[in-house]
Amino acid sequence: MTANDMTDDIQAAKPWYKQPWLWFILTPLIAVFIYGFTFLYLSIVTMDGVVKDDYYRNVRSYEVNSEKNLAAIEKNISATLNLDDVTGDLMLKLSGNLTELPPYLTLGIVHPTHQKYDQSITLKSVGSQGLFSGSLSSPISGKRYLYLTPPTETWSLRIEVHPPYEQRLIELTPSK
Repeated sequence: MTANDMTDDIQAAKPWYKQPWLWFILTPLIAVFIYGFTFLYLSIVTMDGVVKDDYYRNVRSYEVNSEKNLAAIEKNISATLNLDDVTGDLMLKLSGNLTELPPYLTLGIVHPTHQKYDQSITLKSVGSQGLFSGSLSSPISGKRYLYLTPPTETWSLRIEVHPPYEQRLIELTPSK
């Protein structure tokens, strides 16, 4: 018996799970199953988020419901928001043909892609001159959409804002 015959006998005597060629073939398949089940788990557990706005799906397209914007145009409603990102203070001056001022307004600060960065802030009325105040729950950075609505949600104002936000005056007017 030669040395090559002895090594062949030793290779044949090893159990199947100790054969190197088997693991060479199975390793990519096992990796595919692990990655596949990991991504399946993540797609089931995590949420994609919700599109914020007055959009609704119509067959294969999206359309904007502009009734609230038209109501703001009819009442000539506009607002000036003083946003101080350093202290987190918000001061809003509301103007327009309103019969009575609401007790509070809701300001939605919406991130374009990540719902976890969205903020919903209640701006409380200060006096009877149309001033409202509130504060940010966390600092904002990057592009944002601002949505201002009263408690009855009969009208709304919206605008897209970009940084920098320090000591910034933002005009919210209905889009025409």
